[in-house]
Amino acid sequence: MAERDPDLEELTTLLGQCLGRIDEQAYRLQRSGDDGEEADDAGDVLEQEAARLQELVSSMLAATDPREIDQADLDRTVERAVQGCLRELGFPLVVRLQLAGSLPPVACKPGQLAYAVQRALLLGTSHAGSGGEIAIATRAGGEDVVFELAAIGNGGDRHLAERVTTLQEFVQDLSGRCRTHASGHQLSIVFELPCCMLPNDR
Repeated sequence: MAERDPDLEELTTLLGQCLGRIDEQAYRLQRSGDDGEEADDAGDVLEQEAARLQELVSSMLAATDPREIDQADLDRTVERAVQGCLRELGFPLVVRLQLAGSLPPVACKPGQLAYAVQRALLLGTSHAGSGGEIAIATRAGGEDVVFELAAIGNGGDRHLAERVTTLQEFVQDLSGRCRTHASGHQLSIVFELPCCMLPNDR
């Protein structure tokens, strides 16, 4: 990867795929119980993917031009992330997508927004599990744009609280807000992200 100029969108897709494989192996570890051999295999894959993840994150940071305008398209980001996620899923899942269209741009770099959306998708698909359902919507909300995800299923994740906290901290670093709620078989994740200040708004 160091021999060529990395493409940010390709790196973002690879990052999502890497995170998906990590989630898959973590799920195997949860289900392996006392099967030491299977746990060891999953642990080895997790170690490899963690190293790959570190490499990809470093590449994404290097690929982001510090002069790049902090402006990202939420609808386009969500659409691309969903397509990438569905390609990587190893189980059936119903996805309902409702994009607002013509939303003002989000005041952050495209790679940052893509990372946050992908993390939310991975949490949602993990919670929904095989045969579950995810509904995703975007909308305008005053001075913010809003991303909403609702997952229904039987997947479950014993590390959900820790992973949610990490996601909330990342969204806060983008000057946004992340609200989550888990109850039984349902999980909801909502981002409220600040819009760019457009010239005619000043």
